[in-house]
Amino acid sequence: MIKDFSATIINDLFFNLIKREDSIVINLKKDNNLLISSWLNGGICHNMENVVNLTVDGTDYDDVSDGDFNDFQKNKFKYLGLNPEKTTGLLTSACMDNLAISIKKYEELKVTSIVTAGADKNAVKAGDNASFYEYNNNYFNHFGTINIITIIDANLQDGSLVTASITATEAKSSVLQDLKIESQYSSNIATGTGTDGICIISNKDSDNHLENAGKHSKLGELIAKSVREATKEALYLQTFMSEDFQKTVLSRLSRFNIGFDDFYIQVVSDKEDYLYNFYKFNKNSQNVAFVSSVINLIDEVQLGLLDINDILIPVNILLTSYLGVSIENKKIENIEDILDLLITSVNRHLFD
Repeated sequence: MIKDFSATIINDLFFNLIKREDSIVINLKKDNNLLISSWLNGGICHNMENVVNLTVDGTDYDDVSDGDFNDFQKNKFKYLGLNPEKTTGLLTSACMDNLAISIKKYEELKVTSIVTAGADKNAVKAGDNASFYEYNNNYFNHFGTINIITIIDANLQDGSLVTASITATEAKSSVLQDLKIESQYSSNIATGTGTDGICIISNKDSDNHLENAGKHSKLGELIAKSVREATKEALYLQTFMSEDFQKTVLSRLSRFNIGFDDFYIQVVSDKEDYLYNFYKFNKNSQNVAFVSSVINLIDEVQLGLLDINDILIPVNILLTSYLGVSIENKKIENIEDILDLLITSVNRHLFD
């Protein structure tokens, strides 16, 4: 028997959105088609009754450790009093209290995006080194997860659901790139997490038949804007990731595994005095802009747009002109050398 707590968040002609303990349940009231990255009833589905976003907590890990997510979801849906044959859903470690909702409208068209997001533990850029290898459905899974459920109050063909999922995914990735959220598996900026989920739902009872959900279309614009807005809010609610979170020197350097100790280890100074000076430097927005300029040049090298030798003179000009320190001739062979020089130069600026 499920616990008593239940609250209706949205009561719409097409769907209800209900929060029930560690889950949100979308009850679909009309004929529908949807695309979802679910283990149970995944892919393209028609006339589902419910879509669930479910928090997986510590008590659930033993149940999913063998990788049988179909049975796990089925049992959870039954526990919620839902028919597993007509229910599908997503899993996450994010708390449902940190749910974000964005509704965008244009004339008769309405798009609702419902997002939970955590990207502090397994954010990754597509193409980074993998964290697991799957063989015959056996693998170790990490939970972090940005889950997106976008509900379109219009009638889309199945193929258009796929296009809508592309638009929504690019919108999510653009938020992570705008916030410069770091990959946990490289020094790159993340494009998502390793366990992201998505669901696109359309109303097959609608008289408004649409075939284009790409970025040139008004539908695509509404999808992208609602996903971006809800993703930004959900990231902040779950992990405090925001523009303000990135306005420190250390936040910009963290994706290169550089922290306070990497600066302090180079100096002979009372730690309390050093902390006072470094704290002021770290929080100064002009210093953040300066460090970001150096990092942007490093990124150009990492992306193959420039060679390491192309950025040596610009980096030296930035260090000497902004920090006002003398940079001795030092052979720079790689990105690590530039980062070491940056740390050394900042320390000289603080104490020379």
